[in-house]
Amino acid sequence: MPASLAPAASFIRQGRLDLTPSLVHLLRGKWTDLPPIPHGRTPPLPRYHAYGTLPAMHPRVDLAGLPFADFLAWARGLVGHGDRFHRALYRQVLTTGTFAPRSLAAWREAEAQRPGVIAILEAAAAPVQRPTVVRTRAGHDPQHGETIKLVIRLHDGLEAEAVLIPMRAAVGQASHHTLCVSSQVGCKMGCAFCHTANMGLVRQLAPHEIVGQYLATVAHTGIVPRNVVFMGMGEPLDNLDAVAQAVAVFTARPGLGLADRHVTISTVGRVDGLARLPALGLSRVNLAVSLTAADDELRSRLMPINRTADLATLKRALLAYPLPADRRLLIGYVLLAGVNDRVVDAERLIAWLAGLRSMVNLIPFNDYAGSAFRRPDDDAILAFRAHLTAAGVHVRLRLTKGDDCMAACGQLGNPGLRQRRPAAARGHSVIG
Repeated sequence: MPASLAPAASFIRQGRLDLTPSLVHLLRGKWTDLPPIPHGRTPPLPRYHAYGTLPAMHPRVDLAGLPFADFLAWARGLVGHGDRFHRALYRQVLTTGTFAPRSLAAWREAEAQRPGVIAILEAAAAPVQRPTVVRTRAGHDPQHGETIKLVIRLHDGLEAEAVLIPMRAAVGQASHHTLCVSSQVGCKMGCAFCHTANMGLVRQLAPHEIVGQYLATVAHTGIVPRNVVFMGMGEPLDNLDAVAQAVAVFTARPGLGLADRHVTISTVGRVDGLARLPALGLSRVNLAVSLTAADDELRSRLMPINRTADLATLKRALLAYPLPADRRLLIGYVLLAGVNDRVVDAERLIAWLAGLRSMVNLIPFNDYAGSAFRRPDDDAILAFRAHLTAAGVHVRLRLTKGDDCMAACGQLGNPGLRQRRPAAARGHSVIG
């Protein structure tokens, strides 16, 4: 590194200088002989800003949440160079969760040609670009494999939870894993049967904190999930901009390159969010809707969102949704003993589904301490499924995985974090 560059790089590492466009110009235009920033570009800020209060990132730790175009503009704004150099660095961030240009042959080549380039990059971004797994719990199933709940520590000490789920292979196919990720710490939807609801909404997750759950899981377990489902803590459509940006990173090339059909976004039925999905490019991934009751009075008691968008409103939104021709809407139905598991409940569900190209996921309730609900017995579950099947409904009975380690559907979250909710959020209704 040129001697004149060292003091500035040191200040950036210490967080004493912001890497603003003027500083970049100073570093590149006056203290080095590098060419000016291409096309007058300046390093962009993250596209998404509404994720709560974060400290100033010096150096920045959010690179895993940037689509490649944003990453490229930021990196080229710092040091110039062609796409192939930045593509290698971006691939490193998304495959290892690290930012280490000095370890890449392309950047060693660039450094040989223009000394000091790597120092600028290293000063601008942290070497670790993924959050930390602080605890895991495993549920053991001799037939399906090990389900792992990962508790992931965020920058502010709060925790997100992700679940790595083994998936039994169909005949002629390889087995794989699905990662269930959180979109929020807590949730404000207030569903009566969900453990996460006891937390309330603590804060939103930023795109890099959502993608970071995937990177942390791979680094900790050595397993690369094939599928990602937004069915962890939080209502994805209540944090839609961050979720959309994370999905772009999950599915794009360069990026993690997951197939659209291997990503699923779940919602309790935020019709305002459903209307935005196509414009955000999200109608190409799978959509799951948690229904749980096809009667307005019952659903309003179980899921307060129904008080602002009833079943008729939700169905109109789903009928208008541009569902890809090869997909079905996934309709989640949590079976609660003596509440929504009767023949009359099945008949109401059959009637409500009319006209929708759908697949019903039956999810027997997963118990947790303090819950007023219980799981139906096996006979009741099978009878409910048989009633739907006889009416021509496509239905799948969700196998319970991870309930012995509080990793199953509806069991995530730490209600002890409720007191850490922002003051402005406390006292708001569950619909907000």
